Amino acid sequence: MMARIGALRPGFTALTAAAAAGFISAAALWLSACNVFAPLAADGDKDLTYRGLILKGNAAINEEEYADAETYFARAKALNPKGSEAYLYHSKALVSLYKIDYNSLNDEFNARRNKDGTGKKGIPFVDSGTTLAKIDSTYYPVAQSVENLEHILRHSRDTVLIPGGYKLLPDGDTAGDGKVSEGVARLDLGILQTIKGMLGPLDLDGNNHIDDACGLNLCPDKGPCLQSAAYLKKCKEGLASEINGFERFKQLTRSLDINDLDTKDLRARNVSSNPNDINDFLDKMQGPIASSSFNLDSVTGAMNSHGEAALSGQLSEIVSNVSDLSNFLSYMRFNDNLDNDYDDQDSSGKGTRMVWHDYDKDGGIHYDYDDDAVTLAGYTGTPRNNEAHNIGHPLHRMLHPELYVRFTDSSWAKRPISKDASKNARGATMIKHCQDAAKTLNVDGKVTDIVIANLVAKTCSTYTSILKSTVRPPARSDWQSGTFGVDEEMIDERDNDYDGIKDEDARNAPGMDDDDDALLSVSMIGTSPAPMVWADVPGHANKCPEIDTTKAMLPPPFAKQFCIGSLEHRIYLAQHGGRDTLAVYYSRFLGEGPSKNCLEDFDKLDPAFKAAVGLKTSTDDAVLDACQFKHIWKAPRPVHSEWTSGVFGIDEELPDGVDNDGDGWIDEDLK
Repeated sequence: MMARIGALRPGFTALTAAAAAGFISAAALWLSACNVFAPLAADGDKDLTYRGLILKGNAAINEEEYADAETYFARAKALNPKGSEAYLYHSKALVSLYKIDYNSLNDEFNARRNKDGTGKKGIPFVDSGTTLAKIDSTYYPVAQSVENLEHILRHSRDTVLIPGGYKLLPDGDTAGDGKVSEGVARLDLGILQTIKGMLGPLDLDGNNHIDDACGLNLCPDKGPCLQSAAYLKKCKEGLASEINGFERFKQLTRSLDINDLDTKDLRARNVSSNPNDINDFLDKMQGPIASSSFNLDSVTGAMNSHGEAALSGQLSEIVSNVSDLSNFLSYMRFNDNLDNDYDDQDSSGKGTRMVWHDYDKDGGIHYDYDDDAVTLAGYTGTPRNNEAHNIGHPLHRMLHPELYVRFTDSSWAKRPISKDASKNARGATMIKHCQDAAKTLNVDGKVTDIVIANLVAKTCSTYTSILKSTVRPPARSDWQSGTFGVDEEMIDERDNDYDGIKDEDARNAPGMDDDDDALLSVSMIGTSPAPMVWADVPGHANKCPEIDTTKAMLPPPFAKQFCIGSLEHRIYLAQHGGRDTLAVYYSRFLGEGPSKNCLEDFDKLDPAFKAAVGLKTSTDDAVLDACQFKHIWKAPRPVHSEWTSGVFGIDEELPDGVDNDGDGWIDEDLK
């Protein structure tokens, strides 16, 4: 039957005109069967119950009674699981019911591409005002349609291999009666999978909904099952898991520009307070996106040969945007010992994990403390310029070109990402970040306007931030051992090596300062700082290092008010002494203003605690004061504290699922 209709063109038939509201433009005129987004032709065979349901659903579609049509086709699916039409038409009814068509999808992406500077930030369908119900009304019809179309395409005995290591396993009772052509299903599936890939990580329990009660498909009675390992594996935060995840997702993506990706405002911590969750999040995104590219690639040639090159280009742009986002987030894969962002010295991606300590606490990796007075004389003097001694900094590349891999070197060319020529390519991201950093330098001493212009025009586009394979750690350096570029960054909101990507792998070697919360000093260079030792003592079971165990622990919601590093304690000090008192105990954050992470952590505090201390939002003065300071304890170790030895901030957490030190992450020691 003839289907798939869209924008009107001269010479189209009346059938074409009647179906102009369909999902895709005229591509369907060369396809051999109806597709998800096209109206259904009548069928005179009313003898079979299955056929009767199909016809009743068809009639409901024609009357725009899409909810009734969805019910008829769902019944037809249940009655005849091999009936491909029922699965296709069920999806047609769903996308019609929820008012999803090609134009709405394309408009969402166009609005976010920001090509003229007036577009929206964030990703399609999601912004700060998006409600759970709204996003579910987009995700549910898409996810259910993907399931339907995959059921049509997947054979009962064959596994479908997808590039990137992903695959679709056979689902057994496939809808394989042949009434829907493979080309139709693949085109629709490719489009829909891009949207599912973008939003799929929010569907924690896999029920094709993003809803306010996670896991009721696993525990419908809400009984003891809610405490089971199987349930908590999918819904770590209980029934509210998907609500919480959606709010974090909005924070993660709110400042993105899908046409010009960078990590200035992209913080992996928004995925979860436990960075081990990052990889699972990425897997749920990347699998559908790989499938999308696979399916659309299989029909692009046919579309082009039938005069649909413009449509093919539009679809490719949508898929490209989502694929770029997926690839970009993959740089943040956590704790896997791999060079996910391709900045490894030897380009193998399997180098020895790097060990380093930021002894001077400037957010970068100081290359050689003994080298400053000689090669950096005159180039420092202001905070931003003072970072010139760090690996990857634009000034360091200019002053030590012999250390760095060039974009023309074979060691760059053999990296897989060197072949990517897009504007969001790895090399382009690195160059752009270097240029942005150079433009922020102050004209001070030898740093002149001419120097800055040369950095932007020459240094940044000539030298990568990657050290040559022959370079080894100097005697007095933040870099202690291992291969530069592998797991080198900490979850500290900083691009430590100036390569344009922050938070990649986000893990140092065990026993080290893996989240930048240790009170290190330059005098400790060359040592392995002793890990902090602490444990809850009887009567103080709050899973954070108590300051004074001779005093009774306060009842909820104040149980953590006197824990070292806790935001509750910093708020207490802010309200009982202000910044001067805070400065006695805690280190200030780098840069100006409060830490964004800290302000976000306030939003996650127990509402009862906020009410008890009279604070409502992160803009309250006490919160702003508290968030001027890190959780790093700089005063002498309290005599009666649970902290008994070592350096505060180094390996202090236990694998207990609790943010023991109040840094906003459950990270140290977890494997």
